[in-house]
Amino acid sequence: MPSQNINLFQTKTTLQPFFGSIEEYIRIASIIVLTIVFSGTVMAGIAFLVFGQKRDSMEKEKQQLIQQVKDNVAKESLLVMVRKRLVSVDTIMGTQVSFAPFITTTMKIIQSFPLSSFSMGQKNSVSISVHVATLEEAVAVLSTLMEMEQQKEIGNPVLQSFSMDGNKIQIGLSYTVIL
Repeated sequence: MPSQNINLFQTKTTLQPFFGSIEEYIRIASIIVLTIVFSGTVMAGIAFLVFGQKRDSMEKEKQQLIQQVKDNVAKESLLVMVRKRLVSVDTIMGTQVSFAPFITTTMKIIQSFPLSSFSMGQKNSVSISVHVATLEEAVAVLSTLMEMEQQKEIGNPVLQSFSMDGNKIQIGLSYTVIL
């Protein structure tokens, strides 16, 4: 049976010869543009991936460094406090006078006799009071004092007081320790 449908539309349009030659170039250009767009999209995707991973790694490193700073805050504050205290200690140590030479000199003078008083004054001066039992012991203390002056261990020895009370003798001496 023959078809009863009549197709009034043209299935193919006729192109002018000028457009026919350009159509071939348009296909080539569209393929090139499509390739460029596809390649650009792929490259943009790769760049997005690389920069995203770089951002994530930098964010992770930032968090680690922040945590490290938080961990070291206590240590750093202790270190700052110690440094400030060291400055104060250095100042004190610079003005501090050692008692060792004064005590050593006093021990040489009194030998083994009991010391009843010991005081330090300005400019390395020392005042002591010693109890002895006999005059010979008092002379021994005074001769030791004089020997130490001759050896330049002490200066300006002065007999401040001398008192006898029954069988006890008390000698008060002052001298300057030469450092």
